[in-house]
Amino acid sequence: MAEEEERVREATTRLARVGVENVAGYLAGGVLAWNSAGLPLATVEQISVEELAARIKEDRTLQVLDVRRPPEWNGGHIREAIHIPLNRLSQNLDRLERQRPVAVICAGGYRSSIATSILERQTFTRITNVVGGMTAWLNARLEVVV
Repeated sequence: MAEEEERVREATTRLARVGVENVAGYLAGGVLAWNSAGLPLATVEQISVEELAARIKEDRTLQVLDVRRPPEWNGGHIREAIHIPLNRLSQNLDRLERQRPVAVICAGGYRSSIATSILERQTFTRITNVVGGMTAWLNARLEVVV
């Protein structure tokens, strides 16, 4: 969401870089205006990398979706992760099971937030965004595979 036209142009450019090219418009007044009008807001659960590591051990049904680009993935990733770059996510949803929970991760959180929106639009209901992404995962010295 962006409130100023310059930020809208920037967001549109960033979205196009990851394959989202159908931007219909922007929300005049931003989220604050939307909320002030009494319109509904949706949220996505946010978890830390430490919480993700614990969930991976505890919940065998959890799908970890890494939406980074191939060179980023090849530089190191979570062993249990499924790799689908964000710009290919819409075409590869069949690689995920809708009834199972999905934790989405990228490098820092921007692309994973976009991915959670794509998954929600495609009727996935148990979606979590990993705050800080792989940068936080590496800073926490959690295990990666190359």
